[in-house]
Amino acid sequence: MFFWMSTNLFMPVLPLYYHTLGMNDYQIGIAVGAFSLGALMFRVLAGKAADRFGSTPIIAGGILVSIAAIASYLCSSSLVAATLSRFMHGLGISCYAGAALVMATLMHDEEHTAEAVAAYTLFTMIGVGTASSMANRLYAGGGFSWVVGVGMLTTLLSLLLFPKKPRLKLAPKSGETLPLRTLVTNPHIYVPTLSLNATTFAFASTMTFLPLLAVSKGVTDFNGFYVAYAVMVVLSRAWVRTLCAKYTPERLSYYLLLLFAVTMLIVGTAYPSPAVLMFCGGSIGIGYGLAFPSMATIVTANTQPANRGAALGFYTMAVDFGFGAGAVAMGAVAELWGYNAVFFGAFLSTLLYIIFYRWTLWPRLGASDAPALSKSGGI
Repeated sequence: MFFWMSTNLFMPVLPLYYHTLGMNDYQIGIAVGAFSLGALMFRVLAGKAADRFGSTPIIAGGILVSIAAIASYLCSSSLVAATLSRFMHGLGISCYAGAALVMATLMHDEEHTAEAVAAYTLFTMIGVGTASSMANRLYAGGGFSWVVGVGMLTTLLSLLLFPKKPRLKLAPKSGETLPLRTLVTNPHIYVPTLSLNATTFAFASTMTFLPLLAVSKGVTDFNGFYVAYAVMVVLSRAWVRTLCAKYTPERLSYYLLLLFAVTMLIVGTAYPSPAVLMFCGGSIGIGYGLAFPSMATIVTANTQPANRGAALGFYTMAVDFGFGAGAVAMGAVAELWGYNAVFFGAFLSTLLYIIFYRWTLWPRLGASDAPALSKSGGI
């Protein structure tokens, strides 16, 4: 919880802080997106390292790198320095995120994997929600140095509190390790990864450019958006298991994609009044709160413990790619056509993926020629 709180303290305030430093929208997108590039480059490596050496040293290393990255924010007054700081922070999160998720799944029996993912991500979202609801107030009250100070403190707490000797119910066996190519070409791995990427793209576009859209329309109080997001992203995690059991993760993914598409269309067309911002914050909170754990259950249900780090490392790359594309690509769109165009673009990209998912990807999850996934001969 504390690690994700520290990471997400910076998401709402960095676009505003970089704007005060004189960066334009495209430069802001580059600086913010560098975080995702750093994470993207090391996700699978960190996952494979967790499979080989265990989760504990990888988690500890990720936290230490993150602390150094947060401290460097105070010196990142130029585009180059800001980009390097964000890249290093992305490296830290890539080590922590995959290894921590692997540890959570291995600490429970196979039949409780879905509950383990939901519980882990519930506390993740408590940290995210807390950070999102307090970041702007902290920034307005004490400036960017206060945000950095609280970020370093909560990251240090995560280093002190995470289990150093976890009691694992599942022990990976080196003989069961499969080549990465075998893992990532299985539809039960790459389909949820693509779906998470689509939702994260829309989510990143919103979190990066909605504050700037509101300010451009003369709206300076958008705390209602973050409060509604924080509340719903936490509450939604409690319903992951129930909704997956009722609709199946594959169908739930389809519904969540539709929710994101509708929300992007509303943000792009409606005036950002407090009511609209609160509605969109709650909608985004529900969508993203359910997307990650529900799609992750497809991955974990079809991977052996020895391959889980690599599989989840590949899956979580979707977060980094979606954030990077959402920040960098939409930064260029904002610079050329304005902030409303950002959300029209996010709506169209989500809509196109929905069509592709419904008619092409979804059937592959039940195709007869899919790779075998049984415990005896599959992943």
